[in-house]
Amino acid sequence: SAWTDLSTGARCDYNNYNNDATNVASYGRLYNWYAVDNASGLCPSGWHVPTDGEWMVLEMELGMSESEANSTGWRGTDEGTQLKSTAGWNADGNGTDDFGFSALPGGGRLSGGDFDYAGNFGYWWSSSPDGGSAWFRFLLGDSPGVGRSYDDPHYAFSVRCLRDAD
Repeated sequence: SAWTDLSTGARCDYNNYNNDATNVASYGRLYNWYAVDNASGLCPSGWHVPTDGEWMVLEMELGMSESEANSTGWRGTDEGTQLKSTAGWNADGNGTDDFGFSALPGGGRLSGGDFDYAGNFGYWWSSSPDGGSAWFRFLLGDSPGVGRSYDDPHYAFSVRCLRDAD
């Protein structure tokens, strides 16, 4: 219940196994969107959490059309496969990791505090709000595409940092 009531930045380890070396080493930590939207930032100096538009640029570089990149839900053909790591996904859901993104299925934490989908889904926040929600991307082990949606900022997802332009 403490997680549900937060309106400030927070992080957690999957299933609340604080400092569990296995979970953290396999999937990293999960952050609510308030942590992404915090001025002190999650990323080191010279890096930032990508915007929804910057995610679209990546997707189009991988072969997605602009109209698909602008849509929501499952999109693309094999862009998700190109981003997924070559190991770590359940049910033969590994990817080809063509560009060194090495996406892993860290699962997520729901707004009510429950954890779900580690090994099967990977979710990554963008830094872009949408009203009272925020944009994110998701990959599924048995799908080659990339999902785009927005949801409750109380959810906890993974975060990837993007190097600032020179």
